[in-house]
Amino acid sequence: ALRGSLVKQGATIEAMANIDTVLFDKTGTLTTGHLRLVSILPLDGLPEGELLSLAASAEKFSEHPLAQAIVRAALDRDLSVPDPEHFSALPGLGVRAQAGQRHLLIGRPALLAEHGITLPALSDHADDAQDGLGTTIAMAVDGRAAALLELRDEPRPEAAATIRRLHELGLRTALVSGDQTAVAQRIARQLGIDDVRAEVLPQDKAQVVRDLQAQGHRVAFVGDGVNDGPALAAADAGVAMGVTGTDLALETAQVALLSDDLSKLPHLLDLSQQAMRAIRQNLIFSLGVLAIAVGLTFAQILHPVTGALLHELSSIPVIANSARLIRRRDKTQPE
Repeated sequence: ALRGSLVKQGATIEAMANIDTVLFDKTGTLTTGHLRLVSILPLDGLPEGELLSLAASAEKFSEHPLAQAIVRAALDRDLSVPDPEHFSALPGLGVRAQAGQRHLLIGRPALLAEHGITLPALSDHADDAQDGLGTTIAMAVDGRAAALLELRDEPRPEAAATIRRLHELGLRTALVSGDQTAVAQRIARQLGIDDVRAEVLPQDKAQVVRDLQAQGHRVAFVGDGVNDGPALAAADAGVAMGVTGTDLALETAQVALLSDDLSKLPHLLDLSQQAMRAIRQNLIFSLGVLAIAVGLTFAQILHPVTGALLHELSSIPVIANSARLIRRRDKTQPE
């Protein structure tokens, strides 16, 4: 906790000491989660302001960072954002809502495709993300493709250094995201992540974790959203962002990064390895002292009073060996 990580139970330290693969969610975890709407592409002749107002109304009750960014953009433009008459969240896909007399679908292009709605301009627009961090979501109004909205996010300043430090510790990294493949691959290249699993539904994130575990890997999953709950629960160690993380993510995970600082993660993993090493050292020392005490007792050198004294004194090196971990810092962090 002094170093910014809250570990709920001691068994988590043992699990984290054996981790060899770290999986990351993207939005709100590797990125700041402070998305901004950068463009709206009308597809069916509706005015841009009306499209944004409808989109914000549909997303008003959603907790997803993309939804909150759309609502913020509408409010910043002083647009009306009424409560939807009907709202249904579709985890990993988007939302279905009714605003006034308008029936709305907004989310991943796959959501519209499932309803037989085509998006002829999607591929051209999706390639327009200049920095590789743009996320394009689609919107349908009354069963017709109405707009494409592009939102952008920025990587956390410490993300690249965190990935590099994890590699130095001998760990493999992977990005598991529901975002579009091109966006996920670009941010993975930017940060130096080993593997990319994109356009993954929430339940499939947990399956990715289980597949790696079936291959003999010990997996940690780092996430922040409701969609990450199943993966956080399935992982050997679930790590939630403590500030931007949802209540479900924080409840499910075994570890919370209190300040949302990813640079604390390598320190926590390194500290877990050192803690297990200290436990083994303490066991060897304690058993060694016990063996010596038994030998001295048989030789009638050690008596009950001196035996009790030796027992108490032998705990001092054990406590000192454990206490030195309190001052252990990550190599990348300043003293």
